Amino acid sequence: MSKTMMVAVFVSIVRLSIPIVMTALGNMFCLQAGVMNLGADSMMISGAFGAAMTSYLTGNPWLGVLVGILCGALMGAIHSLISVEFGGMQNISGLGLNMLAAGLTSFFCRSAFGTSLTPSVASIQSMPYLAKIPVVGAILSQFSPILILLVVVFAVSVYLMNRSVVGLRIIAVGSDPKTVETAGINVWRLKHICVISCGGMAGLAGAYLSVGQLNIFMENMTMGKGMLAVIAVTIGRRRPVRTVIVALMFGFFDALQLQMQISGAFHAPPELIQAVPYLIAVLAMALDFGKDAAPVNLQPYVKNKYKF
Repeated sequence: MSKTMMVAVFVSIVRLSIPIVMTALGNMFCLQAGVMNLGADSMMISGAFGAAMTSYLTGNPWLGVLVGILCGALMGAIHSLISVEFGGMQNISGLGLNMLAAGLTSFFCRSAFGTSLTPSVASIQSMPYLAKIPVVGAILSQFSPILILLVVVFAVSVYLMNRSVVGLRIIAVGSDPKTVETAGINVWRLKHICVISCGGMAGLAGAYLSVGQLNIFMENMTMGKGMLAVIAVTIGRRRPVRTVIVALMFGFFDALQLQMQISGAFHAPPELIQAVPYLIAVLAMALDFGKDAAPVNLQPYVKNKYKF
């Protein structure tokens, strides 16, 4: 394999891993706080549509990224309201939000443009100003600046979960909320913050898909990446570094299936080739016999005023 091809493969893996890694980090906080989030795809697709529409209307992709984060956070707030405030079934809430967001974004896209995808919008797919950096500049310039945001989010996540009181409180809230409440910590506020933050990070991942990786929005463009993120958190034992490593593995197989389609080396239906990352995820879950992290209490912990 030539050096040029190796660089191209590396760039492809990183590009396709960014949304999975970002969403996985958000889901890590959510699950550590004791809330299962199977609605990550709803937050991603909402963020992707919000970013693309804002970029289309204003011509400013960074404003689109901001709106994408807010759209994802809004879906996260709905999930938090159902799961944390009212003690609803977390899995049903997440899956329901996936269907709702997919339907709404498709409806609004078709209503606005008469088709399943938007016109080309202003995007931030590269960082040409980094090209002059010696040695690595040519590689770094090919990435979206959202990659820098991901690095910052990862660093903050590692610090919070491994070296801060906040991280200890999140873990404690997810493990034994009743004891934490007796210690004077507002359990519900911390849960709400984690779930809404998860939505915002997933919204940023969605914004990356529409204005960072591509320059359009299309129906179902997340293609189940949110579920890959959920699996990455589970296999990664809700730890930042392990979660990111698993998410990068899924990104590698996503890049592999894309290269398989481009090369045409495998004469198989494209739908079958596209399923490779998800087959790997299922296999990884089936073979995941490692020692689990501290248990998480996923039972709703509802305020007394809602108990009947």
